[in-house]
Order: sequence, then structure tokens, then C-alpha cells
Amino acid sequence: MSNYADLDPFWVKNRADFLAAKSAAADPSACNVCCDRVAAGEPVKHDECAQRATLLQAPDHPYYEILAGFSLEENEKLPARFHIPVFDDCGVPNSWLCAVCQEEGVVTGWPCATATKYGTQVFTPQHAAETEAKKQAARIARLEGEIRQLEEKVAGLEDDRARLLDQQAKDDDELAQATAERDRYRLAWQSASFRAEARGEGIERIVKDRESYQGWLKQEQELTQQLRARIAELSAPTPVSQHYDKVPDPADGCHWCACGNRWPCKHAGEVTA
Repeated sequence: MSNYADLDPFWVKNRADFLAAKSAAADPSACNVCCDRVAAGEPVKHDECAQRATLLQAPDHPYYEILAGFSLEENEKLPARFHIPVFDDCGVPNSWLCAVCQEEGVVTGWPCATATKYGTQVFTPQHAAETEAKKQAARIARLEGEIRQLEEKVAGLEDDRARLLDQQAKDDDELAQATAERDRYRLAWQSASFRAEARGEGIERIVKDRESYQGWLKQEQELTQQLRARIAELSAPTPVSQHYDKVPDPADGCHWCACGNRWPCKHAGEVTA
């Protein structure tokens, strides 16, 4: 046993001052008085209200059903991070036990053989946890930055898509107008082509029938000459000997000239002179 009388008075005094000073950090289970004092920047009033060390299970710590039914030897083979202490306040005497080194009716005090063997692999030191937390925070910040960049890129792509859709709508309208114009010109060309074809056929038919028309015209001219000759013949003076009063028509009793007109005809004066 150490001889406290031989200790340096300087360190004895500093140890006494350290123990007399209360912690300025309150445990989550601290009373309201100590919480108010810590909030005001003062130390806690009760030793039991000072913040204690934090003992956390690993995030994937096995639950009871995973441990039950397996032998102590099998549970001892579990990874070192699961071999943490748990306090048994029901047993006699109370003691710290390993959280996983157990089987039906058997428990193991802590540190167990696995915790002793792997030592620092059981717990993560605070500085390592803080470093990992900083790494995770930096990684989260980096991922959030990448997400923002991706969101901006997506927004830009959405704008480009909207612009392309508008341009496509305009192009579709122009295409529809061009198609309508093309159809109009095509219809006009077809109509002109049909008219030209019909006109050509009509001209060919007229040219082909011209000789027939000329033949008919010649026939009409000849007939006209014949009629004119007949009219001239009929208009020539009839000899006086042909103008005399014939016997009255027995049908109506009228007198007729030998020229065929009623008696007296226009030449009757010549006969009687």
C-alpha cells in the first residue's frame, strides 16, 4: 500500500482541490437543480448528477433471441465489440457481467476471456469516435454538396427539356405549315397537270375533227348554193302562158292560177293586157 505521508504536498493539495470541485457537466438523469446550475455555468451540486462515462452497445449488438440456445463456447466466438460489460443489480452479490458470454444458467464476469484477449477492440476510444464523427460529418457535407450540384444539374436539364419541348412545338408548327404549303402546291400542280392534259386531249380532238367540220361546212356550202339557185329559179319571171285561170277547185270553189298561186296572181295583169 502506498504511504500517503510520503506524497508530495503539492499533489496532495491539487488532488484535494480537484475532488472538491464539482463537474460542470450534468448527466442526462441529473436533477433539475443541477441542470439549472450547469445551464448557468456553475458546477453540479450533487456528485451523482455529474455526467458519467457513456457505455453504448454496438449498433448491431445481438439481441437475446440470437444468444439463447447457443453454447457459451459459441457465444465467446462472437466479435469483440459485443463483449461489453453489463451491471447485474439483481444477483448476489451485484457484479459486472459480459453481455454475450452466457448460456442457460451460466454467466461470465467482465472482463471475459474475449474482452481480455482483444482489449481495445471492445470499445472505440472517444478520440477515434470523434474523428470518425468528423469524417462522417465531412462525408455528409460532401454528399449534401454533391446532391445540391445534382439538383442544380437536374434543374438545368429540366430547363433544357422545357426549352427543347418549346422548340419542338415550334418546329412541329413550322413542319405543319410547310406540309400544308407543299400539299397546296401539289394540288395546284395536279390541277394544272390535269387541265393541261385535258386541254391537250381537247386540242387533239379538235384538230382531229377539223377535217370533219370542213367536210360538213363544204356540204352546207354546196347545199346553200343549191338553195340559192333554187330561190333564183323560183324568183325568175314565169312565162305569161303559165298564168291563166284554171278550173275552180272543187274542194273549196276557189280559183287558182296555173303558176300555183291564187287567181288572180301578180302576173294576171300581163295576161289580160
